[in-house]
Parts: sequence; structure tokens; C-alpha cells
Amino acid sequence: MEVDAVASLLSGTSAHAPRLCRAGLAVVFTLRLVALAVGARTLWRDEVGDLACNASAESCRRTCFDDAFPISPFSLFALQLAVIFSHALASSWHFRPHGEGMGSWRQPTRRGKQPHLWLHLGSLLAKAVLEGIFLVTFHTLYSHFPVLVQCPPSPCPPAVTCAILNAREKDTFNHFMAGSSWACLLLSLLGTQHAAVQIFQEASGKAPRKGTARKPRV
Repeated sequence: MEVDAVASLLSGTSAHAPRLCRAGLAVVFTLRLVALAVGARTLWRDEVGDLACNASAESCRRTCFDDAFPISPFSLFALQLAVIFSHALASSWHFRPHGEGMGSWRQPTRRGKQPHLWLHLGSLLAKAVLEGIFLVTFHTLYSHFPVLVQCPPSPCPPAVTCAILNAREKDTFNHFMAGSSWACLLLSLLGTQHAAVQIFQEASGKAPRKGTARKPRV
């Protein structure tokens, strides 16, 4: 598979996007994927077991975790990357050259370029919207990762609290993933602006200019 195909899969953009934008999105996505893989084996290996509660009942610990975290930050970021990569797969499949082998990934020709630009613009907007939805969800639920959580009175005994082990490291991980998502959102918006300028230039170049028609020779 060629480098352009890998860049399309990692960045979720077509060949119309600026090289700097594609490279930045690909690098940030790779960093997010590596951070998620490392976090799965270290910080988030046993989320329920990381609760140190002043009650020994295992059912109380599970209930306390479910009450404090409707969806854990790690699961939220894993779902985010799955959705973003699904968008990248759909985008790379759609913008593949028609009538050529899968090993060939080239810039679309001049003919029919404007429809490709509109699709490219829509793809970037969809990517920005997806990043924005997950960012709003994260900042609504976990703008500050808790150190202590209060357990519900049932089935736990009264006044049961649980301390979260490695809370500071988890909070750092969360903000790194959120910052990476913000970077992808900004890069997607920059790519959207570039696509809009390309569409405007394409339309201006094809539009007939008044007073430029040549007079027929006698």
C-alpha cells in the first residue's frame, strides 16, 4: 500500500487536503492510538479494581463505579477513535480512483474536480462535527477527573467513599486525549477553509467573464 493510501487512512482526508493538514492529522491520530494502547495496559487495566473504598463489598465497588462513571473516559476515547477511523475508512474508500487498482492512489484529474471538492468539504465537516460531539461529551462529564467518589446509599452502606488510584495520571491522560482531539478539530477546520477557497477559485475560474467574448472576424 502506497504512502498516500496510509495517509488517507490515518488522516481521514482526501488528496485535496493540504499536505501539512494531512500530515498533522495522521501524526495526531497515530499518537492517540499509541496512547490508548499504552493506557489500556497500564492506567486503565482494571478500572473497578482501582477504587479503594472504605467498604469491602465487591458489589458496592461496582455500583459506585457505575454511578460515578456512566461511561468511563477510556471507553469514551476508545469509542471516539473507532468512530473517527470508521469515517477515515469510508473517506478513503470513497475518494479512491475509479477504474484503477486498489494499489493506485492519485490526485483526481481536473475533470469533475468541483464535485470532488464539495465531497471533500463535506467529509472534513463531518470529521469536525464528530470530534466536536466527543469533546462536548468529555468536557460535560469529565472536565475534572475526580479523586474521591461518593457511593450511592443502596446497595452500599451509608457514607461510603472510594478513592481512585492514579487519579492524577488518569487526569493527565484524559487531557492529552482531549487536547489531541482539539488539535484534530482545528486541523479539520483549517482543511475546511482551504476546501472552501478551492471551491470558490474553481467556480470563479469556470465562470464566464463579461466583456471578454471575442468579436468574430469579418
